[in-house]
Amino acid sequence: MLPDAPSSPAVAGSAAAHPWHSGVVRTTTGPAILRVAAALWIVAGLGYLVTEAVVAKHLPGYSYSANYISDLGRPHHSPLAAWMNGAFIAQGVAFALAGALVVTAARPGPGIVAFLGLAVIYGAGSTAVGLFPSGGTAGSALVHVGGATAAILAGNLAVLAAGVVLLSRRRFRGGVASVALGVAGLFSGGLLLCSSVPSTRVPFGDGAWERGAIYAIIGWQLLAGVAALAIRRQAYSADSGSAPTARP
Repeated sequence: MLPDAPSSPAVAGSAAAHPWHSGVVRTTTGPAILRVAAALWIVAGLGYLVTEAVVAKHLPGYSYSANYISDLGRPHHSPLAAWMNGAFIAQGVAFALAGALVVTAARPGPGIVAFLGLAVIYGAGSTAVGLFPSGGTAGSALVHVGGATAAILAGNLAVLAAGVVLLSRRRFRGGVASVALGVAGLFSGGLLLCSSVPSTRVPFGDGAWERGAIYAIIGWQLLAGVAALAIRRQAYSADSGSAPTARP
């Protein structure tokens, strides 16, 4: 959920000795759980972006602005379609699993359940996109479009929910960043929907707006992963009495 690391381990009281008591995570095992979640988010997010770039390079004439991301996973059209579909599935599973781990470690409160539910819906939608690639039968296409829609909507709502939770806990930097990314993603998704309406003109191509909606989610998970690792480093520093920059 893009947790904010405590500003300093030197804060007076028990929160200084154990940052998880300051409202970030709820047990002494929390930082270790966050580390696993961070790894999932970072590896899946970077893996998705790298895979997309490689697959697009091997598809002649492909345009990031004009073409849908799903075109990269269309069998018999994209030479590396299996790689792109695998990236859809891996991203969905990793996002949902990491979200569940963060919720397990985080201090319970309003919005936590909503975040987890939306993260799971996003994961299911992204997985459906990979399992039912673009260009299939009518039934497969319906599942594909439904999965993509669910992923874009639920993913950005999950980012918004995380922002609301963080703001309610006075984690302003993470909260504002989450809300901004969620709003940007939903705005891009809205323009993507508008572009499909006949006689409606929007600037740039469908691919640009689809990427705006998806990249907002991936950008958030990368930031969330870095923030989770920062909490892990702070926890180590507080326990060892070393400087915050000490290696975990």
